[in-house]
Amino acid sequence: MSAQDQPIQDLLQRRLALVGTISALTARTHKLIQENSGAEMEILRLKLALGRSPADRELLRALEEAEDQAETIRSNQDDCIAEIEAAETALMEIDRLIEGAKGEQS
Repeated sequence: MSAQDQPIQDLLQRRLALVGTISALTARTHKLIQENSGAEMEILRLKLALGRSPADRELLRALEEAEDQAETIRSNQDDCIAEIEAAETALMEIDRLIEGAKGEQS
C-alpha cells in the first residue's frame, strides 16, 4: 500500500466503524420497540383491570408505574433514533471524503 492509499484506508476504517455503530443502534432501537410494546400491553391490561375494580389503589399505582416506564422507553427510543441520524450524517460525510480521495488518485 502506498502512502497515497493510507488516507482512503483510514476513511474506510472509520466508515466500517460507523456502520457497526449504526447496526448496534438499530438493534437497540428494535429492542426498545419490543419493550415499548410490552409496556403498552401491560398498560392495557391494567386499564381493563381498573374497569372491573376502579377503586383499586394498587392497580392505579401499577398503571402509573407502567405509564412512566413506557414514557422512559419512548424517550430512549427518541435518543437512539437521534444517534442513528447523527451517525448516518457522519457516514455520508465519510462517503463524500472517500469519493474525493478517489478522484484525487485518478
